[in-house]
Amino acid sequence: MLNQDEIQLQQELSRGSEKAFENVFLTYFKVLAVFAKKFVGDMQTAEDLVQEVLVKLYENRNSVQFHTSLKAFLFQSVRNKCIDHLRSVKSKSEHHENIKQVNFDDQFDFNDTMIEAELEERIFHAISVLPSQCQQVFKMSRLEGKRNQEIADLLNISKRTVETQVSNALKRLRKDVFEYLKMLIIISLNMFF
Repeated sequence: MLNQDEIQLQQELSRGSEKAFENVFLTYFKVLAVFAKKFVGDMQTAEDLVQEVLVKLYENRNSVQFHTSLKAFLFQSVRNKCIDHLRSVKSKSEHHENIKQVNFDDQFDFNDTMIEAELEERIFHAISVLPSQCQQVFKMSRLEGKRNQEIADLLNISKRTVETQVSNALKRLRKDVFEYLKMLIIISLNMFF
């Protein structure tokens, strides 16, 4: 089900609006890059591939036809671009395994990967808007795996301050990401009923 903003954006894009393309880029670039990284394993390559997809969309903006939603179109295009990239980079035997794993494996679920990429992007965005010291402490604790005392020593702050900053960061992340998770749960439940 498309929301009104996405329908309007698709229509403006089909009319060749550069402003609409700019909105598409700003809305989808980061999450598509995180999604592509799950396929290619490297963020720079992922960003390059997403940029290629968006450039092609821009070049064909007057003639592009959306058979599904713009979002689904973009994720599918990036997925296909990643698979093409893997095919071109790997030898035949190596890429056969990667493509099999990424594309044809019965256990691989495209929707799960898309949702996972969106969730990751939301988490990284929530981290990026934390106050600078809180962000630094949280990254050292949760992303780098440093112990509280080690962080305190490195930053010349008390262990209690580290604990407080991590706690504050987790509260903020729960708040910022909770609405998205709630929406995912509702969507998931609707699929079963």
